[in-house]
Order: sequence, then structure tokens, then C-alpha cells
Amino acid sequence: MKNRDNLCLTVFTSAILICVLIIGLSAAQTSGEQNASSNDSSSEDEFPYPRGTAPPYGMMGWETGTQFLEDNATLVHLGWSTYITPQQFVDNVNRGKQLGISKYLVVTGGPQMESESFWEEVRGMGVTDDDFYGVYFPDEEGSPSTLISMYTGMKKYFPDAVAGDYLGDMQTGPDDEEFIPGLDVCYFTSYTKFHPERPHAWVYGNLISNAPNWKNAGKTVYLTTEAFGQALEVNARDPDLNTTKKVADRHESQVVMGILGGAQGVFSYAYKYAEGTPGYTGWEGFKPKYEEVWPWIMNDNRTLLATDVTSGRTNITSDPGGTISSVTAYMFTDVDGKILVASSSMLDFTESNGTANDATITGVPEGRYEVLWENRTVNVTDGAIRDTWEPYEYHFYRLQNDTGTE
Repeated sequence: MKNRDNLCLTVFTSAILICVLIIGLSAAQTSGEQNASSNDSSSEDEFPYPRGTAPPYGMMGWETGTQFLEDNATLVHLGWSTYITPQQFVDNVNRGKQLGISKYLVVTGGPQMESESFWEEVRGMGVTDDDFYGVYFPDEEGSPSTLISMYTGMKKYFPDAVAGDYLGDMQTGPDDEEFIPGLDVCYFTSYTKFHPERPHAWVYGNLISNAPNWKNAGKTVYLTTEAFGQALEVNARDPDLNTTKKVADRHESQVVMGILGGAQGVFSYAYKYAEGTPGYTGWEGFKPKYEEVWPWIMNDNRTLLATDVTSGRTNITSDPGGTISSVTAYMFTDVDGKILVASSSMLDFTESNGTANDATITGVPEGRYEVLWENRTVNVTDGAIRDTWEPYEYHFYRLQNDTGTE
């Protein structure tokens, strides 16, 4: 009887231990799922600007295979087309997953997306907001009502998805403000070689004229660099592009003018060309610089500074943009109050006749500035920075504290 009682006690004790273990494992699993859910929620908040700190830049299409994965592009266009079915849309989403694009996927399609039934069918195939980042609507869509219909249909079934589009020349057709309700992200063009009537500074002029409307409405503004061979290939007959360095420098110059103009991200078409070509080299060389100054871009606190150009051509006229100083500078402040003065030549070699500009930037806080990426410093004692800018050249001055650090 005693042995029987001991056996019962042992079984009872074991049962209690097993229950405790099961409860403990269940709690751990629940905690793990909650943490995973929390982490997923956190990662979803990283983009687009201004929700996080990931520098937003992207690529176009498949022309260079998977180079964009190696370069960590945060915005990728897949499946460029003028017609798309719900099944093709889902195929593009799955293709992006296979390539490992888990966060920032933008798939491209045609006017079929204007119908709510399109999005309903995609949803019915098991796709959720977590499966793709957003949608690139038909390129250069000229009808605001079409974009708004696409946007409304998409948001009904995928409320967290982001809508973006490249609208081309905003100075023709409907007022750009009419498109604002149909997009979350607007890509601003920079095609100054494809449109030779545009000065090089048009990139900046277009942004300062149109971007404030979008940003004031809570939208995100990107700059798109030039896509066509006219600006991405060496041309011995064009003084702006007659060397490999000039082609690369022009690409960098467009990105810098985008920063000055208030762009919150950049979509580099250099990815349309093979790695090592001049256009790609320009972006590849500037990308780490872009990441370094991203805290100032993201904070979007910038002030136009006065510049006095004392040699060479002093200004250029852009429509839109008006009269633009040949050297333009802004003072940026990051979230910690640190100062960055970003400046650039606004001229190409043709416009400047190959002549550099000497200029003075005024309204600058006193102190010692590190000139980023140039291995030099400048001391400001009278509120002015004096320097020289070759065509396409830019200078970024970061104010140091008394100890010589940022």
C-alpha cells in the first residue's frame, strides 16, 4: 500500500511538472510571438521619410540583374509594363520575394489598376499589405482622376501600401496639385540632356517650385536622376560629357541639386546601365556620401543662404525656378542641432564656358568647418565662407564643435 501511495505521488508530481513546463513553453512562445510582432511593426515604420532613418534610394527594372540587392536599394521597380493582370501583379510580388526584397517593393502596371475589382482579386489570391511595399502607378500618368481612382481602389484593399509615380514635366497639362490626392510619393524629373531647352539648374528649379505643395500635404518627394544615354554615356562632341569623369560628376551634381531643392530621396537610373559604366560610377561614388548626410536630409530643416558670385557667370534662369545663383547654398540642421552647409555649382560646362565661380556664402554661423570628403577645413570668423566651384562641383561644410569634432 505504501509503495502504491508513493507511486501515485510520483505520478502526480510528474504531472504537475509537465504542466508547469507546458505553461512555461506556451508563455515563452507567446512572448516570442509578441516580440516578433513588435519587431515587425518596428521595421514597417522605417520608411518612407520621415518615419525612420534608412536613406531612401532606388533603382529601375531588371537591366543589371540583382546589382540593386548588393547595393541595398530601398525602392525597386519590378515588372515594368503598360498592361497588367491581377495574376501578373501577384507574380511580380512573388518574384520580389524570391530575390529577397522584403521591405521596399514597388511593382509596376497599367490602367487595369484603376478598377477596384483588380485589387479585390489580388487580395483574393491571398496577398496582404505585408507582401509588398507599394505600387508604382503608370509612368507619367496625365490624368489626376485616373491616379486617384487607382489610389482609392488600392487603399481599400491594401491600406498600408504606398502609391508612387513619376509625373514628368509638371509645367504642362493639369496643375501638379491636382495629382496630390492620388499619390504618397512623387518622383521629380531631372532630364536636362533629354530636354536640351532645360538648363542644368532646372533639376533644382523644378523642386523648389513644386515640391513644397507635396510636402505640405504630407507627401514624400524623390528626385529621379537622368535615365537616357544622352547623360549617362561619354560623348566626345558634348563639352558636358566628353570625359568619363564628367559623366559621373553630372550624375552626382543632379543628386546634390536634389538635396538642395528639398528632395527626401533619390531614384538613381544609373542601375539601367552595367556596373562600372560612367553613369553607374557617379551614383556608386556618391551613395556613401548620401548616407553620411542623410540625418540632415531626413530632418528637412534647411535655409537658403545668400551667395555673392564674384567671377564667371553669376546666375542662370530656369522655368520653373526663376533666376538661380550660379552657386547655391543651404544651411541644414539635423535633429540634434548640428549644422551642415551644402553648396553646389548650378552650371554645366557649356553654361559656364568652362569657367569656375569664386563665391562668398553669407549668413553662416562662426566656427571651424570640416569640408566633407575633401580633407580640409575652413574657419568662419565673419559669417562667410569663401570658396571656388568648378562646373558640377559641390562643397559640404560640417560645423565642428570646440573639440574639433562634429
